Amino acid sequence: MDVPGTQMIITGLSGKLNNSTMGAVIQLATGYYAENNTRYVFLDGNACKKMDDCYEALQQQLSLPAYFGKNLDALEEMLDDLEWIKEKKIKIIISGLASLLQQDLAKKTNFLDILQAAANKKIEIIYLGKTEIK
Repeated sequence: MDVPGTQMIITGLSGKLNNSTMGAVIQLATGYYAENNTRYVFLDGNACKKMDDCYEALQQQLSLPAYFGKNLDALEEMLDDLEWIKEKKIKIIISGLASLLQQDLAKKTNFLDILQAAANKKIEIIYLGKTEIK
């Protein structure tokens, strides 16, 4: 199963990454990309139009357990935990912010607030092409 938008982001980043890194990224056999003790999580707003798209992408790339409740409260709890992730850092990269959650606009601000406010010190949120968060 493909993570919504992952290939699109990878394609956009291809000019910024070297050939050996791109080879590893494109494989994504594990459902996520990790390098140098950092896990990279890609959320593409052009592919994540609904909350279910975001939950699916995060569940796969963060290896969230099957019991993940797919709601904002459950997401907040999962982000605060993540003890099963062996990497020391997690970079959540968001592109296409203007298109993110277009079909669930009422939840967009809360979703982004939960990502930003995660108590887990491993997590860093990166906005590509950010002009405005909300």
